[in-house]
Amino acid sequence: MAGTWKFNVGFALFGCMIAFFSSLLQNSIWTSTIRAFITFIAFFVFAFMIRWMIAFIQRDESTPNVSFTQTNDIEVEQMMESLSEEEQQKVAEYIRQLLNHEEK
Repeated sequence: MAGTWKFNVGFALFGCMIAFFSSLLQNSIWTSTIRAFITFIAFFVFAFMIRWMIAFIQRDESTPNVSFTQTNDIEVEQMMESLSEEEQQKVAEYIRQLLNHEEK
């Protein structure tokens, strides 16, 4: 997820202070504190939703989720035997490129 929980707390504290000081001018300190606490929770949840949306947008869609299954060695050998030497080298090079791309 984009960012950290510290961002949520910082954003919530910012909203809490604004709510507290703006409410303090017209209400008692206890009413202002309660409203600031409610604002803290609302801003914390709002920041979490924003972080979730940013992470969702930044998610890499170029590589689909692939579930790896365990296959028999015999099946793999049969597939490799059906390819020519040149095709085997192309497949090996393609796999190397994918692995290098994931490491970056």
